[in-house]
Amino acid sequence: MTQETALGAAFKQAVKTMSKRQQTELISEHIYKKYEVFSKFKPLALGIEQDLIADLPQFSAELIMRVMANHCRRPKYLKAIARGGKRFNLNNRFQGEISAEEQQYALSLPNIKEAIEKQNARRAEAAQRRQANNQPNSECTES
Repeated sequence: MTQETALGAAFKQAVKTMSKRQQTELISEHIYKKYEVFSKFKPLALGIEQDLIADLPQFSAELIMRVMANHCRRPKYLKAIARGGKRFNLNNRFQGEISAEEQQYALSLPNIKEAIEKQNARRAEAAQRRQANNQPNSECTES
């Protein structure tokens, strides 16, 4: 365990004077800036909330859990879960897999399956455009 610095203690005290909503917004902003797994909406490793609480002692565990709940309800995150695959820890390292049950649950939520289908269609169209743009133009080649 590390000892809390005077600056850390002052910051913690200042945070406590803010409303719960302001604290939640501050924590959310901090987490999205500090951790790529949050900013890129990658599937989070199971138990990551405990790592986050340990890594951010200046913030209330209750409010960190609230931020986590808000993050995990966002459609962008739910789409990542619905796609399946790997889960990631705070260091953006592989840590576990999304289970078939978790994937099916995310797909069963309103609008998630449709959003994934639309996103896949947009990606396919973009890939076709890129492929068409990368092919040499036969009119410009010499015979």
